Amino acid sequence: MLKRVKTLRFLRNEVVLITGGSSGIGKSLALEAARRGAIVVVTARNKEKLDQVAKQCLLLSGRPAFAYQMDATSPDQIDEVLTQIRHQVGAIDVLVNSAGLAEFAPAAEQSYKTMDQMTEVNLLALMYISRCVARQMMDQGYGAIINLGSACGKIPTPNSAAYSATKAGVIQFDNVLRMEVADYGVQVLTVNPGPVNTPFFDKADQDGSYRAHLPKWMFIEPDELARRIWNNVGYKTREINVPGYVAYFGWAYQVFPGLGDWAIKKFFDFQQNKKEL
Repeated sequence: MLKRVKTLRFLRNEVVLITGGSSGIGKSLALEAARRGAIVVVTARNKEKLDQVAKQCLLLSGRPAFAYQMDATSPDQIDEVLTQIRHQVGAIDVLVNSAGLAEFAPAAEQSYKTMDQMTEVNLLALMYISRCVARQMMDQGYGAIINLGSACGKIPTPNSAAYSATKAGVIQFDNVLRMEVADYGVQVLTVNPGPVNTPFFDKADQDGSYRAHLPKWMFIEPDELARRIWNNVGYKTREINVPGYVAYFGWAYQVFPGLGDWAIKKFFDFQQNKKEL
């Protein structure tokens, strides 16, 4: 069983399913997996972008690559696409849930619809897809499930309450799922990145104030993150926290929450100043 899991370290000829694979972190993960010889399967709502990613994967890997249009908030579509993948591609060896949605705004100003959408995409869809694929991996005796959490799930920041809640949910879901599937040879890897240099912020932070305030050194390049993730598949790694301060600050906040609140509010004070102008 352990030997089968170790084969995932190389990815060659392994079937890798990536949700949210049309852009951002998902796209970088797909291309890097293809470079390592994987059979890549990407899903998202934008079929045109998906097809482009699949073509790039085909060129990089020399192996088949597949694109399936899927709305991750629809359990029926998820079931249908997973059935198609099983019949047309084969059993899934690695699952990556990278689809995500965010809107940075004060909790008191966010609509129910926005909070509901974030919960559906970031948490409910991730849990349901993980549950479906975990069953198959438990039956086959090996596999890896990689779920994208966030530094926001460990370190609270103003204007991200609903988004942070969904990512904290991902982290805790993985902590329990990891225990439940470990004896079946299935790795569960949670990835908690800080800000990543992708179009994600174009939608989440439309006025650019959040991104403009963060120093450039805090941003992670998606290709670098993708390489780091794939380098930890097939091992006993539980979490990837990048940059390194994520794990340290997350621990420090739990131990000294009052001091943490003061420091975080001080750092993000630009948002309060902006409202007063």
